[in-house]
Amino acid sequence: MRSTGSGFPVLEAFELSNGLIAVRLDAENGVFDVRDGDGDTVVSDAAFGVVLTDGSPLSSRGLSMRLVSANQPVDDALGGGLGMTAEVDIRNGLSLSVTVTLYDAAPSVVIDGDLHNETPEPARVARFDVLQGARLNLASSGETWRFYKQGWQSWSPTLLLECSGEDVPMAPSVIAPSTQPEARAGRFVSDLMTAVFSPECGRSIVAGFVTTGDQMSQIWLDREAQTLAAWSYADGITVPPGGKMRSERLLIEPTRAPLEAMERYGDALGRAMHGRPSADIATGWCSWYQYWQGVSEEAVLANLEELSRKGRYALAVEYVQIDDGWQADIGDWLGVNGKFPHGLRWLVERIHEAGFKAGLWLAPFLIGKKSRLWKEHPEWAVQYKPGKPFIAMQNWGQDCYALDLTRPEVIEWLKFVFRTVCEEWGFDYVKIDFIYAGAVDGMRCDAEVTRAQAYRRGLEAIREAVGERFVLGCGNPMGASVGLVNGARISPDIAPFWKPRGRSDDPQRKRMSEPSALNAIRNTMTRWWMHGRLWQNDPDCLLVRSEETALTEDEVRTLATVIAMSGGMVADSDDLARLSDERRQWLSMLLPPSGKAARPIDLFESDVSRLLELDCGSHRMLAVFNWGDAIARIEAPLPAGRFEVFDAWSHDYLGVREGCLPFELPPHGCRLIALRLSATEENEASRELPKLFRWPGFERERS
Repeated sequence: MRSTGSGFPVLEAFELSNGLIAVRLDAENGVFDVRDGDGDTVVSDAAFGVVLTDGSPLSSRGLSMRLVSANQPVDDALGGGLGMTAEVDIRNGLSLSVTVTLYDAAPSVVIDGDLHNETPEPARVARFDVLQGARLNLASSGETWRFYKQGWQSWSPTLLLECSGEDVPMAPSVIAPSTQPEARAGRFVSDLMTAVFSPECGRSIVAGFVTTGDQMSQIWLDREAQTLAAWSYADGITVPPGGKMRSERLLIEPTRAPLEAMERYGDALGRAMHGRPSADIATGWCSWYQYWQGVSEEAVLANLEELSRKGRYALAVEYVQIDDGWQADIGDWLGVNGKFPHGLRWLVERIHEAGFKAGLWLAPFLIGKKSRLWKEHPEWAVQYKPGKPFIAMQNWGQDCYALDLTRPEVIEWLKFVFRTVCEEWGFDYVKIDFIYAGAVDGMRCDAEVTRAQAYRRGLEAIREAVGERFVLGCGNPMGASVGLVNGARISPDIAPFWKPRGRSDDPQRKRMSEPSALNAIRNTMTRWWMHGRLWQNDPDCLLVRSEETALTEDEVRTLATVIAMSGGMVADSDDLARLSDERRQWLSMLLPPSGKAARPIDLFESDVSRLLELDCGSHRMLAVFNWGDAIARIEAPLPAGRFEVFDAWSHDYLGVREGCLPFELPPHGCRLIALRLSATEENEASRELPKLFRWPGFERERS
């Protein structure tokens, strides 16, 4: 250690450790390393940096850093621990500070930093490189690695990629972040977080941002260089003379158990951003996938009558949700069309009288070109260039523009709309759709607000207006929504067909965001770690009908199994009067939801997991899937021990088994089995499980 005229010591090296993970700062060269609990260096030569809007890169790499604080006690939303901060002068009054924090009993490190501007001129920041050029030491070739790709918003595909191949393009643009540098061979990008896994050595790195309120974020893997980079986007916001700007906080965990580490990351993100998980999982009926935009007062009342039926296959759901098709136009949310002659307040009263809560769909961050709102307030739209409104999507036979959520009058209008919907009309639940429009990359009234900040201003206005009523986000950027929604769609739209319509081949995998049962299932499995940590996962609706569908019986049962194993929201979207008793029974068997998300235990082995496992306390549920188009023989590995085995769908007792269970599965089919150690007895907690998960012989009806 040596000193400088600033009074701060210049370090040659400094190490911070909590016994589970250690960070070594090479202050002479402005980089740091991360060691795991075994003492192995798994991340090395990592720097911190900033990129200005003129393209100028600023980096700590190759520069001497000075210590500001070391072993500084920390106590925040993530817990107690120790931190250290070092600074480095970059050029002409611009400096960077980097803070590293280790939390007690946590095998992870959290990194963030600031840009300080002591120049006489403002500095405009494009992004923070919170992790820059960090080499991953996974003891194997990068071509053997597996990369977990997390999509930007609800409908964006989230899946596992083999690094021997190429990344999946995020098209169309509505599912991709606006800031998307040109991709190149061997480079993979994930939004918010990722996991990189080496099958050869069993090591993994889980990395993700745990604060998300100010900047959108991405993580990049370079296969050939074997490096990881983590960016949080400042979107050109100005740092004035004498001011500073902070990056989002990045968590890094080296691990040999990536599924558990991803869940710990979800816990940290939920705590830092005040997630809204709840043990009371929302259930209901939704009009969309049966009636589409033709929904009417008559159709809602008919299904309300069916929901009120008592008896063996009664459906104990909470909400009746009116989806798209009730409104006067996109943006004209206080007008109701002619298919609802008595108005929505009258209909809500009927829903309440029947003992249910009422839900309503809106697309609040869109302005339709045909709407009255657009005619009165064209200035309320985000612009992609002066005088040109930003088209966030084309639907309903018109261009739909993105609402500028930095305008105070827009925020007041949003509050008025949602207060009317909830307080005057009486709705208990709102589904807000296409809300990525609040985060598009365009010109806003307030140019000193990032996309993430603008988006959250809109959500905060809605939350203020609705109070503690249930808010379901759909088409929502994942990270920026945490803490403001109760539930979040985590998949593309379901559909009454297995694969996207049209061309059957998709060699570049560009259609994974399109509506289909398979696309919805994939994301429901891969985003399991969000449920109960950030919000309630919404896997989209269950479709159990046997008419007006191209789904086979096996495909319907597979969809039902995945939704049940997700532990998330359960909403049916069928004409209930036309369901057979058998299909109605299938729906009833998913109630009440377990609230627990099953792990995709083979996540890092296949494109779509074939195995889901859920611990139910006294027994376990194991789901086995065949995603192929032909009959397949699949051997399902069992946990250690001898288990009694019961088939949940067929109600067959399969005896006492150990090792593995062989199944012959039809195309797109599944088996759902319950496993119980032979000496285990049922417990009272089983009463709270879905009927599908309850061990036979246990008293199923609640007292």
